[in-house]
Amino acid sequence: MLNKRVGSGFSMIELLVSVVIMSIGVLGMAGLQILSLQQNRSALLQGVATQRGNDILERIRANPDTDYSGISLTDTPVVTGSCIANSCSESAMKDYDIAQWQCSINSRDTDGSNYAVCDNFSISGTLPGGAGAISLNGGIYEVLVHWVDAQKVDDASGVTRSITIRAAAP
Repeated sequence: MLNKRVGSGFSMIELLVSVVIMSIGVLGMAGLQILSLQQNRSALLQGVATQRGNDILERIRANPDTDYSGISLTDTPVVTGSCIANSCSESAMKDYDIAQWQCSINSRDTDGSNYAVCDNFSISGTLPGGAGAISLNGGIYEVLVHWVDAQKVDDASGVTRSITIRAAAP
């Protein structure tokens, strides 16, 4: 009587095919995880930018008789004194508010060193490459917050984003 062997187990080719399929699946999952982390960071930065925009609008509402407009994206934080330790005029409070707001957006200049004003406030900006602008048009304040969302390896400028928040002047 002939004993026929019934094929059992995996052949080497079947094993290699299953390893390739498994590897593709794992790489796909890793890619999804990386994309998810990037999107999460982008959402975090947008949330911070929104908070910063609302922060200056609340400061404007608290000091309604002073015009906060005329701040551009290229302005750097400047303040002459502290409104916490000393009593300030409405105009000095405006300068103090704007300097703190600018520091909370970005406390570093283009060469990477901290602004002295931001060090005095002990405020560290949280938006990479961030800047803010305030304008007043027809009784409506427009607050623009701008930041670098994703940096490219070969280009420091990266992908920029901005939000604009509008509110009626108090």
